[in-house]
Amino acid sequence: MENEIGNQVRLYLYRVPKKNHDTIVENQERFTEVFRKNGCYYRSYQLDNTKTSEGFTSMSNTVSANQDDEVWLDLEVYKDRQHMKEVVSKIESDENALSLMKQYLKLLSPGSSPILAEFSSPAV
Repeated sequence: MENEIGNQVRLYLYRVPKKNHDTIVENQERFTEVFRKNGCYYRSYQLDNTKTSEGFTSMSNTVSANQDDEVWLDLEVYKDRQHMKEVVSKIESDENALSLMKQYLKLLSPGSSPILAEFSSPAV
């Protein structure tokens, strides 16, 4: 199953004003097509529960979301680091993808920027 999922994950965590909900959904649907066309699993998720168990912190608090914000997470899954480099390189030279990225950045909550993280599965 691990080979089916991939060993390299890249994620983005960001805030979007609620008024931009429909537009960000459209934007992410189009991004999904771009990434999948280039051989990458891509999916966007909207935070739907801010309640946490004792000892945990809500993601909405971590990104300083307010009541007018939605918190989103985008997940990219690659076979390995080399595959990620290849796909990202292709996407960075795709005019359509660059246009989507510019639109995406304009939809974020004012004064915020996405959090980017890359994770590798440890060799077991």
